[in-house]
Amino acid sequence: MKHVRHALQPEMGFLIGREEGVRLKEAICGELAEQPVNTVLSLDFSAVEFVDVSCADELVVKVLARLQAGELPDRFLILAGLKAQHRENIEAALSVGGKAVFAEADGAWTTLGELISSYREALEVVNRQGVITARELFEAMHYETINESSTKLSALYKLCLIGREPYRRPVRGGGRQFRYLSLLPRPK
Repeated sequence: MKHVRHALQPEMGFLIGREEGVRLKEAICGELAEQPVNTVLSLDFSAVEFVDVSCADELVVKVLARLQAGELPDRFLILAGLKAQHRENIEAALSVGGKAVFAEADGAWTTLGELISSYREALEVVNRQGVITARELFEAMHYETINESSTKLSALYKLCLIGREPYRRPVRGGGRQFRYLSLLPRPK
């Protein structure tokens, strides 16, 4: 996964209002459109003092909605440099929008927003491994069937919480195999 940082630099440190959010959303989507597939855009809030819910809705939730709708395939969004206030208002917007995103605060990564617990558990394994196949997740989680791991990985991919790339050749019967990729930056 390629990681690109986008530092938010609001005037006076405030991101307020839907109009400002729409302007930033369009700029961020434009930047994502220019990137190659399997690019993760890290939206850095370090220089932001305050973000309100309506701006967070446009800036985070609506960008995620466009990514999940397939407008910008295989591009991803994560958040960095969050303060407690950012997190509170972004989580409120994510909750209303039914979305989830990775966020970093003080060097620790967490998932913000709506995500069922079994998906969170599978996501933790993907993030710990960095790269995983459905068979490897099946073995790590002791699922009943490999289909269960495939379904969870596919759902996490559609939610733009993991990436994927083709793995090996197509299998008999026309199926495809993928390797699933964590969006989190790997320690160097």
